[in-house]
Amino acid sequence: MKIKTKYFGDFEVAADEILHFKRGLFGFEDMTSFTLIPFEEENDASFLCLQSTEDEELAFILFNPFFIDPDYNPKLQKEDIDDLKIGDKTPVAFLAITVIYEKFEDSTANMKCPIVINNDTRQAKQLILEQDFSMRRRINALQKEAR
Repeated sequence: MKIKTKYFGDFEVAADEILHFKRGLFGFEDMTSFTLIPFEEENDASFLCLQSTEDEELAFILFNPFFIDPDYNPKLQKEDIDDLKIGDKTPVAFLAITVIYEKFEDSTANMKCPIVINNDTRQAKQLILEQDFSMRRRINALQKEAR
């Protein structure tokens, strides 16, 4: 299917690449269909665009929090595991929503409310972790800690 995107213009998305959020994202509960688009094809650690398939202006910048903070250890609640139908061997991805500022070192990541994806079913959910993670952790600080 062809969608209009905020950063990439018209974009072709296969049906099996669509992420389904049963309850949407916080503040956007009525938007339930998204896709991930890499900003850089060659770089596995690059930022991703979480693009709504329903509203071309609704897009978020994400990254893999484990790449920048190897000690990140989010714990899922039973409700989240059940909602996403996660089993012992289910491939799961965690992504953090970022806010990118003109001065990159001021950019932040929401480590408290990641998006978790069941890679088998393409079901996704934004969580609020009970653990003590920051909602506005500076990406620059994460990069320094990862070295």
